[in-house]
Amino acid sequence: MSKIVRVLSRIVCCFSVTTSSPVFAGPDQFIASQVKPHFAAYADCAKQYLRQAAKKEPAALFERIESSLRPACGNHIDLARDALFRGDFGRSEANAIIRSAYASMQPGLRSLFDQAAASERQRHQVEKEQAAQAPRGEEAASVAQDRIKAVEFERTKLLSEASSAFDNCLVSESKSLVPLSNEPAETLVKVIEIKCGEPEKRVASLGVAFYGASKDDYQKMVKEPLDERKKRLVADIVTLRADLAKEAAKQQKDVPEAAAGSKPTNGN
Repeated sequence: MSKIVRVLSRIVCCFSVTTSSPVFAGPDQFIASQVKPHFAAYADCAKQYLRQAAKKEPAALFERIESSLRPACGNHIDLARDALFRGDFGRSEANAIIRSAYASMQPGLRSLFDQAAASERQRHQVEKEQAAQAPRGEEAASVAQDRIKAVEFERTKLLSEASSAFDNCLVSESKSLVPLSNEPAETLVKVIEIKCGEPEKRVASLGVAFYGASKDDYQKMVKEPLDERKKRLVADIVTLRADLAKEAAKQQKDVPEAAAGSKPTNGN
């Protein structure tokens, strides 16, 4: 019992949702190295989830959003529990440590959500007031719509140009490297991606600038099309190698035939 009391007191005193590394020492080094990283990962996951939830439902109460934290980030708690079991903590001790750790995080998580939700509500209110003050009438609406279309057209144009530059780089580097390399297609794809890193970064930067998403969020949005592009690149490399092999075989076949055709016949 003294063991769990000692550990709980250290967790309550040292763990904070805004601190990346609580301090454990001496006999509690196992907790610090094997369990605490999972608590920190849970806190990071919970903060990100709560920010997104505040944007989606700024009028919701923390208690309702809190109930959905378990399915969203609970895998980190499961890992912490498994680590405690490996450290010879009993089930009741492990659960008590986890409850105490979350109790120390909860005020910070609540504050984070409340502030994010309040900011989002204020933003909605400002947008509502601005909309109410906007000029009325068909002409004003038409001008605003034209402006939106013009801005979106330029955004799409710049993103399309950046994306095309990235695609052109992939094709160019493929044609340059494939004939001279016998590396596996997947390895070549990685090399080509590195060589085309700057055009790819420009696409991501434009997406972040134009649509107000964080870099991580935008990368999640484009992950699927990028994965498809990589698959196509592997297929293109395999196809290009096959075409080169066919061309080489054809040239080897044509050389003897050309030589035979130019040889004089007997008696001439």
